[in-house]
Amino acid sequence: MTKRALKGIACWHNVDKAMFENEIAPLHEPAVLRGFVNDWPIINKANMGIEELWDYLRSMYVGGDVQFARLPAEERGRFFYNKTLTALNFKREVGSLDGFLAEVLHNSSNESADSLALQSALIEEYFPKFIEENPFELFSSLSKPRIWLGNNSVVSAHHDDAENIACVVTGNRTFTLFPPEEIENLYVGPMDFTPAGAPVSLVDFARPDFEKFPKFKVALNAALTADLAPGDAIYIPALWWHHVQATGGVNLLINYWAGGSIVGEQKPVPADNLMMAMMTFRDLPQQDKNAWQAFFNYYVFSDQNDKHQHIPKAALGMLAPWDDQTKKALKKWLIRQLK
Repeated sequence: MTKRALKGIACWHNVDKAMFENEIAPLHEPAVLRGFVNDWPIINKANMGIEELWDYLRSMYVGGDVQFARLPAEERGRFFYNKTLTALNFKREVGSLDGFLAEVLHNSSNESADSLALQSALIEEYFPKFIEENPFELFSSLSKPRIWLGNNSVVSAHHDDAENIACVVTGNRTFTLFPPEEIENLYVGPMDFTPAGAPVSLVDFARPDFEKFPKFKVALNAALTADLAPGDAIYIPALWWHHVQATGGVNLLINYWAGGSIVGEQKPVPADNLMMAMMTFRDLPQQDKNAWQAFFNYYVFSDQNDKHQHIPKAALGMLAPWDDQTKKALKKWLIRQLK
């Protein structure tokens, strides 16, 4: 990372569900939850040593192979593209859990070894007993835990359209976050060809090229950072950009997403409308875009409370709060329009 001093993320201690819902989440800002999962059994196993951790994972494993990514050592742990952005710089592989764990442990102490990563795997598909033994109550039951396991690595700055809570089990993680509006200064790559599903910043945070990416200096003025140790967690609001560096050898992180297209608590999701808007507005003359922006601000993005008091309640129509019947009718209308 650059040598510029970045602002720290606010830290909270002794967080429970009530504190999260009443004090942290309403701020809509990133938060570090120090020691939040210290009581998890998996943390206790990790503190006893990597082999104890491996044995714990094996005891919960349902069998079969695991899918993981392999990044050549010369890429310095950064899961990314090749130089021309025509392919990814890592490969997907399938192998046994024991083989994967053994190589992760071996490579964790060898700087010239490949980086391996089991990324965003649903825990219930590999270690279903984990959910019962390591409870998490901050999000709804629809939020399924996912595991991120490997040796040292870097995940480029990206965003999720869901809220995210990530819990460190072993190793250390440095998070660098940017508010959504910094998209203009992060030099975001392709939308439809990405390393892991979401567009990423093309800036190498370890060696930023300010001649090629000059506006990244502006983004750094808004950046927030935090170092997380085992037992710590971080809350990342939806659409906040986050760059994640895993250090300390063997790294294991468990995360939970709430809302958005990832969890699918509602359909369609805002990201779907972004694509629809690109299809309908992007090629209009700028003066037309400006005019439509005013309409969207009025009908969608501004506070709608008491917005239409000048209209009799019985005549509000689509401006009234929507019930399920109205939503179904609108979906049918949209399907006809797309045809």
